[in-house]
Amino acid sequence: IHHCRLTATGTEGFNKAMVTRGGIDLRGVDPNTLESKLQPRLYFAGEALNLDGPCGGFNLQWAFSSGHLAGQSISEALA
Repeated sequence: IHHCRLTATGTEGFNKAMVTRGGIDLRGVDPNTLESKLQPRLYFAGEALNLDGPCGGFNLQWAFSSGHLAGQSISEALA
């Protein structure tokens, strides 16, 4: 298919959205641990942070990876 122009005319609304934007400002989070820079021993992961990627598994991978990092960081902080 060549030269097939598609024009978006609207959205399906929030209930069918695949990604939301907003969350905790990344500048307020230590990127090595995902711990808050303002409140010690407070950690964030996934969509709680202001970070999103294109659809196709990127957001799921971020959720899994950031959850793993935050969990490891919490475990180390409690040791």
